[in-house]
Amino acid sequence: MKQGIILLYLFLTSFSSKQIYIDPTGTYKLNSKTRTKGDDIYGYSGEIQVKKFSKIKIAMTFSVNRGAPSYNSGSFVDTLHYINNTAIYKDPENDSSCKITFLFSNKGVIVKEESKDFNSGCGFGHAVVASGFYKIISRKQPILTDPLTGEKIEK
Repeated sequence: MKQGIILLYLFLTSFSSKQIYIDPTGTYKLNSKTRTKGDDIYGYSGEIQVKKFSKIKIAMTFSVNRGAPSYNSGSFVDTLHYINNTAIYKDPENDSSCKITFLFSNKGVIVKEESKDFNSGCGFGHAVVASGFYKIISRKQPILTDPLTGEKIEK
């Protein structure tokens, strides 16, 4: 009974409250624990850079790395639609089941990757998964750089 009342309340309040637009511009870092052993870093790291073109269109660079011992990684650079504080990346060439959802908040981005096979999902390295919370570290418009080469991207 309580769950029904809570669901009804959430349903009704979702129509009465307007969603606040979150400006996605900035740089975000994956909020995960890593540990260093010698010269090796164990644990996931990642970064997102976002440049807003309009209220509904953004340029994004994305990279994620599993860390030692394999350092398998995944990355992309793309222009995405930005609607309801959400951007969705798909990669039909490398993985038709790939869908990465980016849900922006004032504190960062919740990233959720979906794929039929996470061993090679979204064209990333073996067993690299993008999911996690990426904390905002700067709201300044970034100079977009290619995650693989570090070269400046003209967008």
